[in-house]
Amino acid sequence: MKTIIQSSFLLLGGIVGMASCSNEEAPDTPAASKDRHILFHTSLPGISTRASEITEELGYFHVTAFDESDSSLITDGIMKEYMDTVRLEKDDATTSYTSDLCSWPLPGQESDLLHFFAFYPNIPDTAAIDNQTTADNDGISVDYRISGYSVASDIAEQVDFVAAYASGSMEKNLFSGIRLDFQHMLSRIEVKAWGANKSCDIEIAGVRIGGTGVKDTFSFMPSVDAGEWTGNPTRGEVEYIYRNGDNILTLDRKEGSPLSEGSAISIMGSRIGDYDNCAMLIPANYGGWNYATDPTNEQSGMYICVLLRVTDATPTGVGTQIYPYTDNTQGANWSAIPTVWLTVDKETGKTVGTRLYLKDNAYFTDSACTLPYSLADNEDVKAFGWAALPIGGDWEPGCIYTYTLDYSHGVGLHAPDTPGDDKPKAGDPIISDKVGVSVSVKEWKSGGPASGVEVPGS
Repeated sequence: MKTIIQSSFLLLGGIVGMASCSNEEAPDTPAASKDRHILFHTSLPGISTRASEITEELGYFHVTAFDESDSSLITDGIMKEYMDTVRLEKDDATTSYTSDLCSWPLPGQESDLLHFFAFYPNIPDTAAIDNQTTADNDGISVDYRISGYSVASDIAEQVDFVAAYASGSMEKNLFSGIRLDFQHMLSRIEVKAWGANKSCDIEIAGVRIGGTGVKDTFSFMPSVDAGEWTGNPTRGEVEYIYRNGDNILTLDRKEGSPLSEGSAISIMGSRIGDYDNCAMLIPANYGGWNYATDPTNEQSGMYICVLLRVTDATPTGVGTQIYPYTDNTQGANWSAIPTVWLTVDKETGKTVGTRLYLKDNAYFTDSACTLPYSLADNEDVKAFGWAALPIGGDWEPGCIYTYTLDYSHGVGLHAPDTPGDDKPKAGDPIISDKVGVSVSVKEWKSGGPASGVEVPGS
């Protein structure tokens, strides 16, 4: 893992007492002000994986700049931004970005060196930009951050986050412009499955990643990668439960089913274009869920939880639901095990709408069970339960981690949120806990093997 910092301190040369402006006060530029506009060019090494992710062209981005030569921007040791989170729109006529709020310093200050920090997209509502950049006669120490950055709990709503750093002056960059090489600052997580159990069929309808970072502070710094996370993320859960139009995935012994690891398929919902869905999460070093000593996961260990349904595939019981449990055969508190009900089209096998809730043998569309749902003739309801597997490791920003689960010989463990102390309880095996977990890693920016990146253990 790259060095984690608490804040981004780096001296950027000396302070020269010269007047300038910030975007909060319109600069007194010459009539031909466009001649002093700062021209930006961008690059983003990467591949497009789904609609909510960034492609190689940014429609806009935000940029902040500091002028290390301008002492008029210093108040009580804190250096004010020369320009503050200005939104730059792409110029359709070219591949560059300009804004009336982004101009070089006034005449006589053309040599002033500006430091640019940029990011995309908009920050979440939970986050706030915090500038504590200090300055003295020795230079400025950058402490510019996004506090409280959070990822969406619904994997389908997660978006990429990229950042860039560059420096330049009007004297050197008036005509060439400033090039911002954006870098992926999140880790991309994919989950795939394969395997066919000889005695049962497994249907999959969702995935959850628990004990992972869901909120943290991103600190900008003058480096190739533009910034780093503080390394102390708030842990939580993210998930994707199949919804209207998703195909329920079946691991069985029917023709065309994935019987080998080489034909593993994504279990993170419908494919968008040529790429699988994925989670985009805050990188850090995460310990795994210790199901033996901490079954309810009080220590927030990391795990993958798969929403699945197991049915009997033997000649004497074919089609009989084995999990989620339907009676006391497998355990005393079977009825309390968290269950998800999904409406499925009988002909296509695709999900219809979103999840349902069961109360008094009736289905509802809301968790409070106030909005009844009536099944159409072509619809059926299937019950699914969570099955967990511990994972852990060191996630790097800008890397893709693909976890592949082998269900040839088992299902997994009862999830940490399984209630009660009676069997089955959290951490107990479901049928069998012998599920193989392997992980591979590659660089997000090229799709090729990652160099110098440790593959997390499982």
